[in-house]
Amino acid sequence: MSSENSALKDKFAQHLGIEVLSCSEGHAKVKLVVQPHFLNGAGLVHGGILFSLADYAFALASNAGEDSGLAVNSSINFIKACAAGEELFAEAGLVSRSRKLGTYQIDVTNRSGEEVARVQSLAYFK
Repeated sequence: MSSENSALKDKFAQHLGIEVLSCSEGHAKVKLVVQPHFLNGAGLVHGGILFSLADYAFALASNAGEDSGLAVNSSINFIKACAAGEELFAEAGLVSRSRKLGTYQIDVTNRSGEEVARVQSLAYFK
C-alpha cells in the first residue's frame, strides 16, 4: 500500500470505521461492520452507507498508482438488504483505463459472499 495514496487520509471513512484489507494499483478491498446507527427507518442498512463503503474502495484503487483519480460519475444497484451487526466488504477493480479515464466495478458483499450492491464508477486522472 502506497503511503502516497491520498484516500488513506479520508476522515469520513475513518469515522465510519472502514478497515482497509488490501490496496494496490487498480484494486482495493475494505470491510465495515454495520452499526445500529447505520440503519434507515425500515431497520435496514442505509443506502448511503453502502455507497460510502463502495466509494472508499474505489478511491483507494484509483489513487494507488502514480496518478490521482477523482470520481466523475458513479451508479449503484442495491441487490440485498442488510441488518445491524453484519460484516460488509467492498472490492474495487479496474475494468478499463485510458490516459485520463478509468472505469471501476465495485462489488459489495456480506460475510457469506452474497452480493449486496454493485457500483460502477468512473475516475478522471489528473
